[in-house]
Amino acid sequence: EKVSFITLGPSAAIIFIIDGDGVAITPGEKGHIEIPFACIIEGVTMLADRSGSIVVDIWKNVYGSFPPSNTDSITSSTPPTINAARNSQNSTLIGWTRALAVGDILAFNVNSCTDITRVTINLKIIRSE
Repeated sequence: EKVSFITLGPSAAIIFIIDGDGVAITPGEKGHIEIPFACIIEGVTMLADRSGSIVVDIWKNVYGSFPPSNTDSITSSTPPTINAARNSQNSTLIGWTRALAVGDILAFNVNSCTDITRVTINLKIIRSE
């Protein structure tokens, strides 16, 4: 798994890549990142290496309560999902906890996956500090 932060003025992106090393990605927690600045999530884009389906939940907790768990989901009933396709976008984020604070820890958890061997999750964010 790889992660990067890209910033351009107040806009930024958190990019998290999940790689199954040539085989379909298995369910489970795939990694953690620490948020370096206060921000608001504005949207999510998922890009896969091949057509398939994947659901990735995102969990958030403070550093002192690490690790986050499924009870800490920020995606409500609408986690990032690709369904029989290679890509998806969501800019409405209905029910999401969109505010992230400095030092929050995010976990990326694959709930299910069929056929996809590599997926990039791009969280579009705006600095709020």
